[in-house]
Amino acid sequence: MLVGRAISAVCFVMDYVEFHFDGPILRSLSNPTLAFRGNEWAFPTPGSRDALCSIIGATVEAVEVDEDASILVRLDSGHTITVPLDPGSRIGPEAAHFVSEEDHVMDVW
Repeated sequence: MLVGRAISAVCFVMDYVEFHFDGPILRSLSNPTLAFRGNEWAFPTPGSRDALCSIIGATVEAVEVDEDASILVRLDSGHTITVPLDPGSRIGPEAAHFVSEEDHVMDVW
């Protein structure tokens, strides 16, 4: 559902991050990381907000979900977003939400 869509906004809400795609939303309740050319920024470390904002406008090339490990979002800019799903990375009982565009049904990990 995200392949071919551009990131239209990155929103910082209290202690989590939302990635908006002009309709669908990927909400990272665990701390996401952004990787690019050997560099990695882990939210909420210094510089991570600027790095995450730099991907606005990038288009999703692929999404890989490993229910026990992570959601990987590969962008045409060469960046990779990782939303950790493993129990050790969770801040609460849920690690991520995906809200679809058509029916607004929410998938929860």
